[in-house]
Amino acid sequence: MVARALVISQGEPVRFRRALAWRLRWWLLALPPATGLATARGILRLWLGWSPERSGVDSAGNGPMMRAALIGAFAREDRELLKLIAASTRITHRDPRAEQAALAIARFARSPQSRQSPADVIAQIDDLELRARARQALAAALDGASLADFRATLGFARGVTGFVNDTLPAVVYCWLRWPDDPRAAIEAAIRLGGDTDTVAAIVGALAGARLGAAALPHDWIAGIRDWPVNVALLHRLADALVDPRVDPRSSVARTPRPRVLASVVRNLALLGVVLGHALARGFGR
Repeated sequence: MVARALVISQGEPVRFRRALAWRLRWWLLALPPATGLATARGILRLWLGWSPERSGVDSAGNGPMMRAALIGAFAREDRELLKLIAASTRITHRDPRAEQAALAIARFARSPQSRQSPADVIAQIDDLELRARARQALAAALDGASLADFRATLGFARGVTGFVNDTLPAVVYCWLRWPDDPRAAIEAAIRLGGDTDTVAAIVGALAGARLGAAALPHDWIAGIRDWPVNVALLHRLADALVDPRVDPRSSVARTPRPRVLASVVRNLALLGVVLGHALARGFGR
């Protein structure tokens, strides 16, 4: 959704916000599993007539962080990055900490071009607690702390929550503890427990931004069996996203269109799988 909105808007913040808001509206109608509460409430407000500038709710959940790495890789300069992250975040989340965490992820993703160090990016976080916890995670990563020690230091005995003050440190640690090994970094994010899909996705996005897609585990990518979004579609979308400003009409024409009805079928089937696993566990299997 973020990539399509960037291609269609050519990175112009107001057009990007409107394009992303419409994609989020239709995405929610496709019954996606495990939608964050704040994100769902923000999208419902869009359907009820709130504008994308006002639809966000007072939450510091990590939904905007999920959208941020791609924006960071896309943006040409920090001023553009600030506007795009604000546009993306405020559709669903109004708490300043959600925007600061998303901005940090975007700057991490852009760091190969901007040459900002992770410490420089963390220093720009305004919220004192969020900055302090991100610095703790950075220190743990650079010191080579074990996953168990990091979990104890940051208080993740029950896993990582969806609160940005937990998610950002978890991402920083996993990404920078294994900066050249995406497999180990992503597996560590999963082993931390809690909101594993979000944390692992962000860690994988940063690994890809730093090392390139070829560095991601080939067997994992070859094993993906999903529909209607698959690896081939993602490659086509990436091709369209490379630089829509050079030939915007061609880029938009090459952008795969969302298939809402197909997504409904897929999501209902996935819900059945999840419920089946839950029942099996409930019966001790």
